[in-house]
Amino acid sequence: MRRILLVLLLLGAQLSAQELSIKKGVVKDSLKVSDSLQETYAVYLPTGFQNGKMWPVIFIFDGEGRGKSATHLFRAAAEEQGYILISSNNISSENDLKTNLEVADRLLQVTVPRFPINMKMISSAGSNEGGKVASAIPLLYKDIHGVIAVGNHWINLDLLDEKRDFSFIGIVGDEQFTSAGMNYTAQILSHLKFPSRVYTYEGNDEWPEMRLIASAVGSLTLDAMKNKLRPIDPQLVDDLYSLDLALANKMISNQDLVGAMFFLELLEEKYDGFKDLNEIEEKQKQLKRSRNYDLQERERAEVNEKELRLIDDFIYYLGEDIRTANFENLGWWNYQKIQLDSLVRKGGEQAKMAKRLEGLIGELSRAYRDELKETRASLEKKLLANMIQTIFDPKNYAAYKEIITLSAQDDDFGTALFYLEEMLKHGYKNKDGLYNIEGTLGLKLTPEYNQLIEKYLGSSRFYDN
Repeated sequence: MRRILLVLLLLGAQLSAQELSIKKGVVKDSLKVSDSLQETYAVYLPTGFQNGKMWPVIFIFDGEGRGKSATHLFRAAAEEQGYILISSNNISSENDLKTNLEVADRLLQVTVPRFPINMKMISSAGSNEGGKVASAIPLLYKDIHGVIAVGNHWINLDLLDEKRDFSFIGIVGDEQFTSAGMNYTAQILSHLKFPSRVYTYEGNDEWPEMRLIASAVGSLTLDAMKNKLRPIDPQLVDDLYSLDLALANKMISNQDLVGAMFFLELLEEKYDGFKDLNEIEEKQKQLKRSRNYDLQERERAEVNEKELRLIDDFIYYLGEDIRTANFENLGWWNYQKIQLDSLVRKGGEQAKMAKRLEGLIGELSRAYRDELKETRASLEKKLLANMIQTIFDPKNYAAYKEIITLSAQDDDFGTALFYLEEMLKHGYKNKDGLYNIEGTLGLKLTPEYNQLIEKYLGSSRFYDN
């Protein structure tokens, strides 16, 4: 990847909203990045938009390229806090980070000169694979104001320039295995004097609720006020403060007392210098006097200790089993999945831990798959990594297909047929895709292969009854 945002961008001919036929207060989708590319984006201009001033902007990178939908999630925050939104339709979880960053780079290069953008208030936001893109943007461009990374992130600490700081806002679900890494990155950035905060929400949805997104955007807004990038707006500060207190009260009402304490601690730092913090401090005192808070805090500490121990075990055993191609331990991994699923059914903090661990093992096995695919590793190692992947991520159809390919290459049609049926049981529907799996010419002509496809999909290409 190349460059920083050049001064030339400032000199580019900016097109007005009228010239682009963009109505204020409405999300405009499917604008072309260029006539020569099949890449598009969505735009939102707040109702108060005027061409006579420079505006802060948030570039949004949804992990599955749903630019319009992602823009709608940020719309209320953009309207209240005064942001232009520009959202890519072409980020994909099927792409590697380099490819997705190239998509983002083309979008920024085209749109920054096209709109009246404040060059010191360019921020990026994204979810999952898009979160990696959003958090990598400050490594490529200077003067990025802030990052909102949801669910995942990618920051190479060795490449950070401490003179080019930015606000890092992490948002992560309490069932997502990435939560530990997100908090660790925020701690390191804070140590390096980068403004950093991590918001947590319940579950593992790709995006949190709109009010939490508005709170995260509010962090960028308040940081801009602190840094004199935008004037202090007392009414807006009061509105953001009211929003955040409502979120804290909702956590308390839902008996997420430890989560509420973490959130109140975040608010102390967020509103320092803007508001009297007595109300926040009083809520913290009330929580500490609660017996339920003590019980939840103790339970969470016990779960965290257990989780760290299991993480060490799983990382070690996964590496050893793949290194030695130990198929004998597939049963052990199946048993671990059953045990974790039983914790999920019980609910509570242990259920959240179990979901995080399942996500971690799935991600680690995927990483091994990708690494082995690029090397001359043995067929057995590649098979095992894919098999463990299907245990913990049963809808990862790419892993099933790779097992089928590798098994067919080894003339092990029995294994190939077993994983074909497992893939179909878990909801795979693309019949044509089953006849385009690499290296399976002999396999896909067999009656058994076609009978399985007919059983689950109604008909097959060969031997259709």
